[in-house]
Amino acid sequence: PYSTCAVSMDKPRPTNSSNIDAKVQMPDIGGASSFGALAGYLFGKNDKSTAMKMTTPVFTSTISDENGKQMEFVLPSEYWNANSLSEAPQPLSGSGVTLQQKESEERAVLLFGGYASKKEVEKRKKELAAALSKDLEWKEGEEAPTVAQYNDPFTVPWRRVNEVSIKVV
Repeated sequence: PYSTCAVSMDKPRPTNSSNIDAKVQMPDIGGASSFGALAGYLFGKNDKSTAMKMTTPVFTSTISDENGKQMEFVLPSEYWNANSLSEAPQPLSGSGVTLQQKESEERAVLLFGGYASKKEVEKRKKELAAALSKDLEWKEGEEAPTVAQYNDPFTVPWRRVNEVSIKVV
């Protein structure tokens, strides 16, 4: 299980877990092309021509540098070991895809259904931030909120699952 998502799924959070994400910064490759670059990497457009399983969720977040947004997939769990970053298939040069290892962290999560439109995501971010501002134990971290989307584009709205999460300290 992926610790960031476990909070809203009523499962115990693993301790000391980490994973490896494939990510692409979206202004370099826009919207649907960002997804395509990441999916291409997973489906074999990498240095080993290795096809991997598609994972969910797809994460999007705002980053603090000049690139604005990024999109991430979590690699399959066989690449979560300590040395797995070097063992994982490497992205092709010029693809815009990079790999990074992420350590586990505590996050406040708000689960919601339907489409994750900009308007709906902003509404849910504000709702989560307001709830956190009233919490005595957890405080919002400095990192921007992340959106997690679990469904393929053809899933009907009433069956969609999304999350907005904020790192907490």
